[in-house]
Amino acid sequence: MNAKTILTAILSAVFLIGLTSVCLSPVQAQSATSTATYDPFAEPPLPKRPTQLELGRHTFWHHCMPCHGDAGQGFTDEFRLQWEPDHQNCWARGCHSGRYADDSFPIPTVVPPLAGVGLLARYPPDSLFEYLRATHPPQDPGLLTDDEYRALIAFLYDLDDAPLPAENVTATPTPSAAPLASPTPTPSLLPLNEPIPSFGLWLFLVSILILTLLLFARRTRRG
Repeated sequence: MNAKTILTAILSAVFLIGLTSVCLSPVQAQSATSTATYDPFAEPPLPKRPTQLELGRHTFWHHCMPCHGDAGQGFTDEFRLQWEPDHQNCWARGCHSGRYADDSFPIPTVVPPLAGVGLLARYPPDSLFEYLRATHPPQDPGLLTDDEYRALIAFLYDLDDAPLPAENVTATPTPSAAPLASPTPTPSLLPLNEPIPSFGLWLFLVSILILTLLLFARRTRRG
């Protein structure tokens, strides 16, 4: 086998290896990227200077979500069964069976939805504010600050697609506010559209190139 044939074979191998690397890199990057999944119990973000809606969303998650659902759908069986098995029967003895305790309080077997049924549009915010402050959270009514109660009302109106009267708005909600329970995506290990060959592959290609140049120089000297 002469030098020309060897040179042609080496260059062909380098081309095929490079082509394979380019074709496989997006697939490898895709497999390294995790798909975000929705977690109904995930804590929504609370910025250092939250808007009224962001504060209301976080207040709802912390004080209201366990009974009223992650999206205000009510205490449905579907929502209840997403809890850990030992937390799914909320009316069992020692949980919410009817006796008050420091961390327990009786709850009804039916908690109606708050979202999408137009209920809140029939109640003036001031009346709702007085009601919530006098009755919620059930284990410690009046626990929240006035700003938290009003932020909660703003969030409840938003859930119900009902316009909140302007005089009750203390801050303009940001359009980029996150949903009630935002999924947390895992960062991509590799970008999807930018194939990055491994260091070992680059080292192999450089070695092939050097060998090719040496063979070519040797052939030139003989000629």
